[in-house]
Amino acid sequence: MSSVALVTHGILAGVYLLYTIGWLIAAQRATGAPADIVGSLMFTVGLWLAVLAPALWTAATLWLTRGAPSLRGRMIALVMGALVLAPWPFIVGAS
Repeated sequence: MSSVALVTHGILAGVYLLYTIGWLIAAQRATGAPADIVGSLMFTVGLWLAVLAPALWTAATLWLTRGAPSLRGRMIALVMGALVLAPWPFIVGAS
């Protein structure tokens, strides 16, 4: 792996760590859970899946592209995940 690719992996890993922290803060500030047991359970599970999503995306990307002949697919998947998994409730100050 070239040094540029290694630095890019490090930067994206830092971004995903910050996303996890952002989703954790947004999940702790979330209010308005449904009153019924099923809705409350689904709301809680959804919050924890949102917190775990950046780590799961990173792990899945690294695992699924481990035998790829080039790093292009891995980099594209990591950048797409960085765009999709942004913690918008934390960024815009909602919840």
